[in-house]
Amino acid sequence: MASKSGLSSLALNPEGAGEGKHPLWTAMGGWLGIIETVVPGLIFVVVLAITRDPWLAIGISVAISVLFTAYRLIRRQAATQALVGLAGVVLSAALALLTNRPEDNFVPGLITNAAYSVVFLVSILATWPIIGVAVGLIRGEGFAWRKNKHHLRVYSGVTAIWFGMFALRLIVQYPLYLSGNVEGLATAKLLLGLPLYVPVLALTWLIVRSLYQE
Repeated sequence: MASKSGLSSLALNPEGAGEGKHPLWTAMGGWLGIIETVVPGLIFVVVLAITRDPWLAIGISVAISVLFTAYRLIRRQAATQALVGLAGVVLSAALALLTNRPEDNFVPGLITNAAYSVVFLVSILATWPIIGVAVGLIRGEGFAWRKNKHHLRVYSGVTAIWFGMFALRLIVQYPLYLSGNVEGLATAKLLLGLPLYVPVLALTWLIVRSLYQE
């Protein structure tokens, strides 16, 4: 049975580890989750640097993603999450092939970060910070946290951190996309992926945990 991952695992268990596993480790998907997040992008950068062939780099990274997905499906681990991830990789590659522009392989990621940036910012401005909404719903507490001004401020701050992460990715990557810098895009995506996501996730866990320990 697949374990919960991402923010849901932190919201369900903000106080500490469960079943011998730290909630942050579960949220990142364990070793396999980390490897399948980092390796395709890393291989893309390495192949592109060596061959200067973006199409070969795209093809190999897609093939690696397929192998990771097949492994999860064979072991019946998080099949839905694996298929969604693979669909994103294939869509990115297909878009690049259709437009004959290797940099368009990164367009879905740019759109995703832009959309998340808007949603997270709007939720803060509307005083319905999305992190608070997510945690409240996942924990079955509804929107009671909005009645507590301290909790509302804290969740707004945490949501702002996530907004900053998505916005930073967009700010760095969009100029690289406009200039057609495929190698720069791949490197930026790699550096602003898990290395940025992990501290944001860890900080979120620490803050949410502090609220439930009060």
